[in-house]
Amino acid sequence: MSANALLPGQAATAPASLGVTDEPDVSGRSFAAARWVAVASVGNVVLSFGVFLVLARLIEPAEFGLVAVAAVFIDILQIVARGGLPDAVVQQADLDEAFAATAFWVTLASSVVYAAALVGLSWPIAWLLDLPELRPALCALSACFVISALGAIHEARLQRSFGFRKLALRALGANILGGAAALALALADYGVWSLVVQRLVATGATTLLTWAAMPWIPARRLDLAAARRQLAFGSRVFSTNLLLVFSIRSQEVIAAYFLSTTDVGHLRLAWRCIDLVSQVAVIPFSAVGLTTYARLQDRPADLAAAFHDFTRTSAFLALPAFFGMAAVAPTLIPFLFGDQWHDAAPVLRILALLAPEFVVTSMLWMIFTALGRSGTALKLAGVQFGIGAVAAILTGPFGLSALVIGHVVRAYLFSPLIVARAGRFVPVSNGGLVGVLLPATACAGAMAALVLLMQEPIHAALGDRLGLFACVSLGMVAYGALALVFLRPTVRAALGFFVRRGG
Repeated sequence: MSANALLPGQAATAPASLGVTDEPDVSGRSFAAARWVAVASVGNVVLSFGVFLVLARLIEPAEFGLVAVAAVFIDILQIVARGGLPDAVVQQADLDEAFAATAFWVTLASSVVYAAALVGLSWPIAWLLDLPELRPALCALSACFVISALGAIHEARLQRSFGFRKLALRALGANILGGAAALALALADYGVWSLVVQRLVATGATTLLTWAAMPWIPARRLDLAAARRQLAFGSRVFSTNLLLVFSIRSQEVIAAYFLSTTDVGHLRLAWRCIDLVSQVAVIPFSAVGLTTYARLQDRPADLAAAFHDFTRTSAFLALPAFFGMAAVAPTLIPFLFGDQWHDAAPVLRILALLAPEFVVTSMLWMIFTALGRSGTALKLAGVQFGIGAVAAILTGPFGLSALVIGHVVRAYLFSPLIVARAGRFVPVSNGGLVGVLLPATACAGAMAALVLLMQEPIHAALGDRLGLFACVSLGMVAYGALALVFLRPTVRAALGFFVRRGG
């Protein structure tokens, strides 16, 4: 039986059945997979953003903040419950039934334990944060652990076979069902519970649609030796993922402690805007990163080239969206969500400054997992979390803007260390990444500066709404012109991403 999980220092060879061992088709399949994720992401963004717009007008910022706090604990324990085992399945060189079935049952058992633990801890958490209404939300959302675990290994098997088309369509269907449930309850004045039910319905639909896409029934067997190997690898992966998530989501808990749930709501909305851009311009590439890097782990030069290609194309698409959104935020936020959200605009402007760092690190962390260097990633994530937590605690008492500025500063100070450590295993460097990012960053920055310079006279002449559309149009034309002059190779590569690649 070949059921060994890849531990740090081990390397896997891609199975011949995938057709990527000796031929340069990995890049083509990866970009084809990313294209499917991107196409479905556009639908998901339009759908989820439309639902979010309606909910933001029906639900108060404080209620959004309450669910955001609950979601922190759900997201964190979800990672713990999965235990990194789906990643172990994706990384396996030769997946057999015993390994996959063991991963399924261990993941499911862990999810039941953590769901029960969250129910038990819901009262002390609510008491500590002085939010008694948080307890029932936590208890209800704990069911997400078990529901998600039932499809986690099925999803990993789809990822192994580059089945991102099915995964992307699954996400779209789940968002439709979850959004419909949320809107129905919000219109019926269920307030915070519309957001809770949205997550429960979307999670359930995701699992059911994953089963339909991967009709695999795990054998009723548990290989203890395989389980030990999985847990050894997975514990480092999930600990890293846990720290990465908490590096961001801990801001919301700290904001709830020092500030208010309204401030948490503003922070969550700002991050939501960042997430919406990343769904189209960043996640399609990072989503296929682990699968691609794992197939190239014995070819470090090709792996680095794939990383640079992902980063360059993602930056070309993401940076103008982030910077442009920051430029028009004071008008954009009230227009989209209502005047009660105007205080989220300065938060969004600060977070948008993360764009280059966000693109790089989104593509980078998977390299450590693919190379079996999960221990290195865990150490880096631990240091990053520690620095970020200290920064948040020190800046939180000074207000929401100070807290977010602290996060941005920490990110830019620490990320070069992550790149340098990855450079020990593959030929990537901070200098090389500056060269990859600088052209798109300069063009996007020039576009945003032009919009900032012109928006006051434009708004004075046209008013807020027409002025907003005029500023957005100006930014699109300006970036397009700059890209055609200074980014022609990247423009061709981006067009190739959507047009030429097969799959």
